[in-house]
Amino acid sequence: MEWVFFFVYFAELCLRIFVLRFAWVYQATSGIMYMNLFDAVLVIIHGADILLLAGASGEQASSVRTFKLLRLVRTARIIKTVAVFRELRLLVSSMLASLGTLFWSIVLLLVVKVGFALMISQALQDFVLDEGQDLDTRKLINSFYGSFLKALFTMFEVTYSGGWPSRFRPLVDFVNPWYSLLLLSYVTLVVFALLRIVTAIFLKETLANAANDAELQIDESKRTSQMYQSKLKDVFHTMDGDDSGSVSYQEFIEHLDHPIIKRYMALLDIHVHDVRNLFDILDDGDGKITVE
Repeated sequence: MEWVFFFVYFAELCLRIFVLRFAWVYQATSGIMYMNLFDAVLVIIHGADILLLAGASGEQASSVRTFKLLRLVRTARIIKTVAVFRELRLLVSSMLASLGTLFWSIVLLLVVKVGFALMISQALQDFVLDEGQDLDTRKLINSFYGSFLKALFTMFEVTYSGGWPSRFRPLVDFVNPWYSLLLLSYVTLVVFALLRIVTAIFLKETLANAANDAELQIDESKRTSQMYQSKLKDVFHTMDGDDSGSVSYQEFIEHLDHPIIKRYMALLDIHVHDVRNLFDILDDGDGKITVE
């Protein structure tokens, strides 16, 4: 059975190469067809997998079977071909396109958190070691800021979880109220401002990636065209009151004041002074328009 599937995959690959020829590797609208190349690699791995399994046994066979997992990635082609996955494909491609931005965002935020963690952990060492302070309070502060790693983890919580009041409030209430200035500065500049700037950059990358995706643009154009066709058909059926299957110019003009027609015209961005041109475009020369 493995051989049957292999020959089916191999025949499909050869047929696509024969039909598409150079377009199988490169297309003007899509560039290099990486998925086709990846398909070829998977077919080669499948063939090698069968040959190796035929002559392997024991531990060798179990290690060779791990290559079978790679064939599951063929299902990734569904994301590219099925329309229902267009948003998923946009999300994945946007994430890949934003890897550089993601890396430098992580670096920037990490530098800020490390600097703040070093500063605040050092500043609180005296309080934690002061035996004259309340023991429970010292334990609480130590659990959050007793070392650099504890302080760094606390800063991760503060930055990403939104729970900064529970982490900063003990410093203001039990250590020194002047810490509020430093802590509020961090919340304002990092949690509020910097994170939103990073989010805006990712949004910009996503929109730019969607705008540059030729296939998505074609799909969107098709969807818009189908929507306009559907609305025009609704307009036609509303105007065709006698169900004759055609609408004359007189019927066309008479129905322009109909509320439904007005809504459809507004949706299609068609103005009253454009109706004659619209009728002439739809008319095939007999003075009437049909649904076709």
